[in-house]
Amino acid sequence: MAEQNQNCTWVGIGTDVSGESEIYRKIIETNDLLVTKYGAKKDFAGSEHPHLNLYDLSVPNENVELIAKKIKQISEEQRSFEAKVKGINYFHFGMIFLEVEKSDTLAKLHENIVEEVVKLKGDCIDENYLAPHRQYSKRQKELLMQYGNPHVLDQFQPHITIGHIRNQENKLSEISKELNKLISVTEFKIDVVHIVESNGKDNKTLGRFDLIREG
Repeated sequence: MAEQNQNCTWVGIGTDVSGESEIYRKIIETNDLLVTKYGAKKDFAGSEHPHLNLYDLSVPNENVELIAKKIKQISEEQRSFEAKVKGINYFHFGMIFLEVEKSDTLAKLHENIVEEVVKLKGDCIDENYLAPHRQYSKRQKELLMQYGNPHVLDQFQPHITIGHIRNQENKLSEISKELNKLISVTEFKIDVVHIVESNGKDNKTLGRFDLIREG
């Protein structure tokens, strides 16, 4: 994550892909191919574990604990559910990712988290979202100023980062087609929500909250 204002802390809210799932194995295989064949950066959007990001932003330091409590409360009221993977896609600046179907249940969980957490946002804006390689529509710029993140609500594009390709932007379409041969449409369960914070160098998990399990 980018360096933070001394009074702000970056927090990320998401769900891990279970290490016992088939899609986890496919993600690791795909990441290994990106690293060995295309020299990709071996990480999953700053994490060592594949995950689906639900909302990330910078917030005042004093609000971090309150936000963690909000996430715990939301999680305790949410049933676990299946999410479907649509295939490999990419962002123009070099990120390769698994696109996840935006179901009504996933969208509602995202919206609940955003609307509760934004109340504690303050005036913080993460510098990573102001980086030169970022390109936003008018709507996304509005969301960035209001929610601290340009990819929320109607602009939410659920995905699982696989890796980053640097200086090969002209090959992204070709690479994604190759990787799609390794990934068949499949589902994975969303049954936990986590929250992490970062000081710009290290991530710290503040909580992992189980959703209501069926049965």
